Formats: sequence, structure tokens, C-alpha cells
Amino acid sequence: MLKTEKHRLWKKLLLGKKNNFNKKMNHTPHHHFANFFAQEELKPYAFGVSRKLGQGSICLDLKTDLKETFEAYVDKESKTKMEDFMVNLEDYSDLVGKDGDFQKPFIFDNDKLYITRYFNYETKILQGIRSLIESGKTERDERFRQLEKSAIFQKLGNEQEVNEGADWQLVATALAYVNNFSIITGGPGTGKTTTVAKVLSVLLESNPQIEVKLAAPSGKAAMRMKEALEGTKFIPTEFKEKINDLKPYTIHRLLGPVYQSPYFKHNSENPVLADVIIVDEASMIDVALFSKLISAIGKDTRLILLGDQNQLASVEAGSLLGDLCSSVSKMNHFSSELKTQMEAIVPGLNLPEVEETGLLQDHIAQLKYSWRFDDNPEFRVVSEAVIQNEQEKIKAWFEEGGLKGKIQIDPDYKDKLFEKFIKSYEEYIPKESQVTDESIAASIEKFNSFRILAVIRNGKHGVSGLNSRVEKYLADKGLINLQSEFYEHRPVMVTRNHPDLGLFNGDAGVVRRDPANKDKLKIFFLTKEQQADKDPETNNETIQKSLVKGYSPALLTDVETVFAMTVHKSQGSEFKKVLMVMPKAKELPLLTRELLYTGITRAKEELLVQGTEEVILAAAKGKVKRASGITHRI
Repeated sequence: MLKTEKHRLWKKLLLGKKNNFNKKMNHTPHHHFANFFAQEELKPYAFGVSRKLGQGSICLDLKTDLKETFEAYVDKESKTKMEDFMVNLEDYSDLVGKDGDFQKPFIFDNDKLYITRYFNYETKILQGIRSLIESGKTERDERFRQLEKSAIFQKLGNEQEVNEGADWQLVATALAYVNNFSIITGGPGTGKTTTVAKVLSVLLESNPQIEVKLAAPSGKAAMRMKEALEGTKFIPTEFKEKINDLKPYTIHRLLGPVYQSPYFKHNSENPVLADVIIVDEASMIDVALFSKLISAIGKDTRLILLGDQNQLASVEAGSLLGDLCSSVSKMNHFSSELKTQMEAIVPGLNLPEVEETGLLQDHIAQLKYSWRFDDNPEFRVVSEAVIQNEQEKIKAWFEEGGLKGKIQIDPDYKDKLFEKFIKSYEEYIPKESQVTDESIAASIEKFNSFRILAVIRNGKHGVSGLNSRVEKYLADKGLINLQSEFYEHRPVMVTRNHPDLGLFNGDAGVVRRDPANKDKLKIFFLTKEQQADKDPETNNETIQKSLVKGYSPALLTDVETVFAMTVHKSQGSEFKKVLMVMPKAKELPLLTRELLYTGITRAKEELLVQGTEEVILAAAKGKVKRASGITHRI
């Protein structure tokens, strides 16, 4: 028991209780940051820019965020008014720079206040994009002539079905081929990876020795892109081996991390050696990492970004993909020059154009039609209603007890529905006692077909509470034994990259007995390996088979139980069945349409959402608002 007054005060402070000490002295990290600066008038602004950075913005927008900033800065009991802190930031030239003055701690630009490091990131991104676009312009005419002569490109145009007014996959293929910088955006099932396969096929046709690098923010996403490319039918037989040999990288591994340093081996002076770099899941990339990536790309390299602009933004600061896509006046509208060139190589194509074109107008293609929803059109209706915030449509879902069929909404959090869903988890636990690599692979594949998604980590409706409920259910059924941490059949997710082991953040595996030694438990993960056998139907393609690899639990301490996972962690994944559990507090700042949309679109066949009408309406109404200057500066 602590005796002294000083210790009692600190104990209350650490427990978050109100006391005279913390009434007089603000103690958030953002207040501490502000207190580094002697000028009292600047402290609220320093506090504000630090706070916004913590919320995912890369600057403080003085036009929209001042009132909220001052309310958070002062004590609730304070009678200080916002007007008391209003200053002209340009008067503080010793601390606040502008026009690229990177020697000051802050930069003030277009009514936005930045910590200089983040303004520098933003500047490098824009400079890098402009450099790629300018260098590509000199090649564009010749590249259009190559497409006109390309047998593969012309065949793609004849084969593909036209949806939503044009074959946008074909348009995106052409844009990515003729430009040094391009973005291909679209929802789940719209064919982003298929489009990349088409781009690679045309590129390899023009230069079979072309050097291609595949990358993504996470190792799991990078591997998934590689596997998707291997499985697509649009790659000609003569290029399959070349594409199958491509090595997927995390962005960090592509750049080459320097041990115990924020810097990378590849930078503006030592660029990545590649003719083409394709980056998937671009919505997950923060501005700091993208700044370092684009600085390490040579001006003659093609950079192709893939992603869904409507998905959740990166965990770290910035909403880069959304900002870049927002900079164009209209999606899939192009300059008259590019429209003319595109229509010349695609017979019958009639593209819309715009009068005023910005930097990226001719460099972004949006894929519109989702083939995934052909068999389940209700998924398209629900996801579009959420992302477009159609409140009346959403209200109608709750009439007569919510949606029925393949998509259900349960506003009452019924235990019966929850247990009906988690009964699926009984399926991945084999009934027979025999343990083989094949049975373990089948178990993991079965487990990866369903998942519970949560918005928060703690509490009854958070990841921890939901995992505990599933564990209790299975333990009561006698299917698992919770006496040890790494119990048999425990599903785990890796929470840190282990490139030396070939495992990455987000990979899911299952604890099973080792077929070679039944007394030992290992964590097994699926690994796709090409077998030497001939496909009996085609006689010329190898068969891809799911194998497993086991690791001692002692090697993998950075894992967590994954009956349930956060929506953030699920980005890029797909499951046949999804249960999404919403929190009951609608005030949570996490509740946004991007979060709800991301969770809903992880489901391929069945979806159950447990959430009240009030919470789901609030989520659809909420929108990720991350301040940056990227769109304006473009």
C-alpha cells in the first residue's frame, strides 16, 4: 500500500481518476509535446497537430479543426475562449516555416499546420508522382503504338465481357501499360488482380526479360497477390513460368530495411532495380512508408498501385489512396488526347472526357463491376447502401426483424444466432484421431472459410470477449482443452513478420499434433507448393497442392487466438461466412462507413451482422476524415 501523498497522486493519475493534480496539469502525450515550446500562444496549435497525427491525419486543418482542438486542449472547467488563442502563425517565423522551409519544426501551408517531417513526406510523394508521370509522357505515343500491334491486347479486347458501359479492365490495362504511374481501384471482385495479369501479359509480350517486383504493405497481402496471379486464366502459357517465379515482397523488404534504423537501403540515390513495381492493398499504405517507396523508384520504372479507395485507410497517418483518387474531377473521365488515343486502339470504345484535367486524371481507372456478387446480388445492394450512406435503405433493413437470407442483421445480439454461427467452428476439428499433413491442411482450409470480425479489441463485443465465448463453447462440447496456452486445435494469427520462417503478420494457422511425433504440438500453416505431376486434362500444367509446415510454439511467441479478429486485420481477406459484431456505443470514433463496408465485403456467401439500428446508421453516416494537403496540392 502506497503511503506518501505523492505516491497516492501518481497512483490516481495512472488509474485515470480525477484529482486536483491532473485538473491543474494536462498530461496527454499531445500536451507534453506542446509543452516543449516556450511560446504559450503556439502551444494549442502544437497540441492540435500532434493530436490530429495521432488520429491519422497528417496536419491540422485550421479551417475545420480549430474549435474541436481548443475544446480538447483546455480543461472542461476552464472559462478560456477559443478567441484567446487565435494567432497569426506567420508571425512565428522562428518556429513555423513555409514555402519548403524544412529547417523549422512546423510548416504552415494553405491553412494547414504540419509537423515538418510530415509535410516533407507529402512533398516527396507529390514530387515522385510528378517525376514518374513526366518521364512516362515521352514514351506514351510509342507505347500506344505497341498496344495497337499487340496480339495479346487485341485478344483481351475480344474476349472480355463489357459491363457498366465499357470494359474498364481493358481500359485499366492500357493505362497501366502506357503510363509510368497508374492507379487501379475497385471494390472486391472487380478484377484488380485479373487486370494486373493482363498488364503483365502485354508487358512480357513486348519484353520477355522485363524485371517485375510484386509488393504489398503486409506479407500476407503480397503472397495473396502472387497466388491470385498464378491462378488466373488470362496469362498465356508461355509466360506462366515467368510469373510463377515472381517473388512477393512486403514494401519494407522491397526497400531493404537497415537494422535498428528508420532508413532503407533503397532510396533516391540507390533505387530499386525493377522495370515494373506492382503494389497491392494500397489503401493500407501510410504517407511515411509511401514517401520512402516512391523515393526509391527510378524515373523509368512503371509503378502500378492497386486498392479499394472505399476500404479502411492505413493504421498509421494518412489516407493516401483516397486522397489521390479524390484529386480527379470525375472517375473514368479522361482528357481529350488520351480519349482519342484509347479509342484508336479499342474498336467501339466511347470514353467520357473532362474539360479540366488535373495531374492524375489520365492515370486512375476505376473497376466498377463485381463478378463476386453475380451469385449474391444482395451483397452488392448492402455494400453500396453503406458506402453511399443511404440512410432510408438501411432503416428498411430493420423492418420485420432485419434482413433475411444470405445476409442477416440481428439488432438484439441473440445468443441463438451467435451460437448457430460459431457451430461452424466445430467443422475444422477432425473427428478421427489419425493425424496427417493432408488432414491438417484440410482443417486449416476449413477454418479459413469463416471468421468473426469485431470493431474493438476488448469487452464482450470485442476480439478478446468473442474469442473467449467461442473457446468456452468448444470446450463445453469437449472439442478443445483450455488447460494450456497452446492447446490442440487452437487457431492463431501471426502478429509480426517472420521472413526467415516464411510467415507474415496476418497469417493464420492451427495448433495440431505433429504427424512425425504425436507427443509434440506444433503450429501448422498452409503453404502452396507446385507439384511435378502433370494435369491429366491439359497435360502441360503443374498441379498446385496445399501442404503444411509446422513450427514449434517456442519460435512463434507473437501470435494471438483468431476465432475473432478486428476488421482492420481482415483487410484483403475473404471468407465464405462472416459474423460481424458491432459495439453498442455509437459514439466510438471508429464507427465509419469505411469500417462497416470493409467488414461486410469480407463475406462471399453468408453474412450476419449483430448491431443495433442506431449503431449501424451512425457507422454509415460516419466517414473517415483525415486531413492532408495531397488533394489540394495536386
